[in-house]
Amino acid sequence: MRYDNVATRPSDHKMLQLDKDNFDNMTYSDTNVDIHKNKIRRFSNIYDENIAERFRLMQDSVMNTEIPILSKLLAETPFDVGYVSSAERYFEQLSAKYGVIADTVLLNIYLQNMYNKQYLLKHLLFVVGNLPAGRRSNLEIIPLAGVSNPDIEIQDLSVKCFEAWEDKRHLPTLLNLRDSTSVGWFKDYINDVIEELNEE
Repeated sequence: MRYDNVATRPSDHKMLQLDKDNFDNMTYSDTNVDIHKNKIRRFSNIYDENIAERFRLMQDSVMNTEIPILSKLLAETPFDVGYVSSAERYFEQLSAKYGVIADTVLLNIYLQNMYNKQYLLKHLLFVVGNLPAGRRSNLEIIPLAGVSNPDIEIQDLSVKCFEAWEDKRHLPTLLNLRDSTSVGWFKDYINDVIEELNEE
């Protein structure tokens, strides 16, 4: 026997008639409400946390710990051309571990000791002068400030940074320093560095 009407067809299962209007008004969001709620729950911790504040707190913690250690090494350990000082090795470890935060540590040490603890400043400039090209950009301000220091040795080490870096961008600073110094040997040295940079 053939049944033309589905509603009259005998069956063990009750079939539901689907209304076309229900589909026309349905959106993707209606069918995925639970999925969206799950996503919101899953990522809510990212939105709730202030990432900048967490970074600041971490940086403060690193600086509070590392500034006294590196300052002590810079102030109390020897340094000399051709040798890697213990302060330089320690700074390399900080850089590998903390990246740009290590630069902030060094900058803060310089700022805290800008007009005293001359040995520390000289050692710090020695470390900065030996940095490879990719590590200098955040720390160029140290030798730029160093050329204004009243101590001639700190000025000299600042010029040594520019000489080692071989960067023509520092020529105006060197020209100003050469014209303002009255120390003969220092003026001659700056002239030599300027000539070297102009040959590059």
